[in-house]
Amino acid sequence: MDFLKFLKTAALAAAVILPQTVFASSDGPPLPKQTWGFQGIFGQFDNAALKRGARVAVGVCMNCHSLKYIKFDSLKQIGFSEAEVIALAEGASLTKKDRMNSAMDANAAKDSFGVVPPDLSLMTKARKGYEDYTYGILNGYLTDAERKLVEQVMADDVISEKELLEVSSTLGLNAHQPEKVKEILKRILANENFNKHFPGFFFAMPQPMTDGAVTNTDGVENSLKQMSHDLTTFLAWTAEPTLMARKALGIKVMIYLVIFTIMLYAVKRRIWAKVHH
Repeated sequence: MDFLKFLKTAALAAAVILPQTVFASSDGPPLPKQTWGFQGIFGQFDNAALKRGARVAVGVCMNCHSLKYIKFDSLKQIGFSEAEVIALAEGASLTKKDRMNSAMDANAAKDSFGVVPPDLSLMTKARKGYEDYTYGILNGYLTDAERKLVEQVMADDVISEKELLEVSSTLGLNAHQPEKVKEILKRILANENFNKHFPGFFFAMPQPMTDGAVTNTDGVENSLKQMSHDLTTFLAWTAEPTLMARKALGIKVMIYLVIFTIMLYAVKRRIWAKVHH
């Protein structure tokens, strides 16, 4: 019994210690690991990326989703001018004092998608995998080449072993479950929304954007990968707008504690020096 208890404890510890990204993508390929400059003690948000991401959020995401905890006026914190904030708000038929709420009515959204699109303000904190999960979802939809492969494999409704291995490898499916793979391919051909990084592979949201969805005013490319990275960076900021201030305060506290410790040590040496002599 003691040995069984030990095994259970060890398994629980492993589940806690292992990176969350392993579990976040257990139904498909691993999440694409990205470098996020704002992570770590000395990490900082890139204001240029934040501004590009904000434009993607307003121009694409807010067609269905809200960011209800953020007001347009708050975007001045990431480098937007007064005029830019007003222009962004007006583009969404709102004012700079309004929260970043979607123009889509909740009932209309439910009629269109079957569910109410979730608020995105805290999205990077709400899913296992965090920023990598958000980025992965945005890039997990079928490419034209992948859809063409599915159509070729399913052309005669018979999947050969070679085709099974190829399509499973490409889409991150389990080749040891051919019937499940075939069911997934049929759903893809039925135009259901497949996403290789979403647990279960299918969900309500159709692909929200492709290359060129938003024009960047700073000359940076507007590929899907770049826009996804910028948008995810912005959503990381909406989840923690005070992150940089907290880091700065934390560093000041650490410096204070180091100096205070040195001073206490010096006092201790001075006091106990008299005792030893």
